[in-house]
Amino acid sequence: MNRKLMLLMILSSIMMSSTLFAQGKKKRNTKENVVKAAAYQAEHGVLKSGVFHILQSWFGVKDYDRAVYVQVPNGAGPYPVYIALHGKGGSGERKIRNFKRMTDRIVIAPDGYNKGWSQKRPDVDFIRQIIKHLKTCEIVDDSNIAIHGSSNGAGLLYSLMIELEEDTFHHGIASIGGMSPDRYDGKNFLWDPKGNADNKTPIVPAKGRRFLQINGTDDQIVPYNGGTGTLGIEFLPAQETFYNWAVHMGEKGTKLADSAGKPHPANNKLIIYEYLNGNFKHVKAVGAKHGVSGKEVKVIIQEFISQPPMNK
Repeated sequence: MNRKLMLLMILSSIMMSSTLFAQGKKKRNTKENVVKAAAYQAEHGVLKSGVFHILQSWFGVKDYDRAVYVQVPNGAGPYPVYIALHGKGGSGERKIRNFKRMTDRIVIAPDGYNKGWSQKRPDVDFIRQIIKHLKTCEIVDDSNIAIHGSSNGAGLLYSLMIELEEDTFHHGIASIGGMSPDRYDGKNFLWDPKGNADNKTPIVPAKGRRFLQINGTDDQIVPYNGGTGTLGIEFLPAQETFYNWAVHMGEKGTKLADSAGKPHPANNKLIIYEYLNGNFKHVKAVGAKHGVSGKEVKVIIQEFISQPPMNK
């Protein structure tokens, strides 16, 4: 009897120890070590890691504080700037966490309203104000500013390419995004000076910008060959959009045939097209859907933004 009791006590002790160990593991795995960005006032000449806000109002919304997340390298600079525009459902706070290893430049990640971007809001002016503030800061190399938009953020990037003034930024990158026919009618780029997304007024976009465009051939949201995607938005063909921008920036040659693309040396599913001595680069990701990633793509982007701005 005593022997049975002793065995029961030993088993109970083992079970209690195992339960405590499992609970301890669960607690450690679910704990998030996320440090909130420190907020500061965006005064003239002040730029540091953290978050500042820009106040905006538009139809139906008054005095809305729009967050801008910032990551500044250690050192005196001046540093080039990389502005990252998140896709639909994203945020600047989450976006900037992806760039902890980007220490050779200042990273800016603004918040879209309701986690998105729209032509019916003053999003272009929001980015304009951010850049205006950056240009007051000695740590910023304001002659070398890149803007990279992904998905819905790429839609904003195209609006910035069309509407922002000369020398506001110098490198544009559009990932898994496209341009709709209401922004280019086959002859003119179009916009709405009143900001109501009624894009019928011709505009001549600023010149002297380099451009990298990345698209997947099996993207159903932004169809590679143009047409209406699964979200009901119509897009121009990817290679046509790319060529139209190259012509605007000074390309004199004819449009490259689809077969003229060159496979990436490390990944033959990435087909590269270039105009203007490589200042315009298009990456066709064969078989990719609404998401083009991988180490080769990261290297392409890093090498692209590491090049000097294009001569006008």
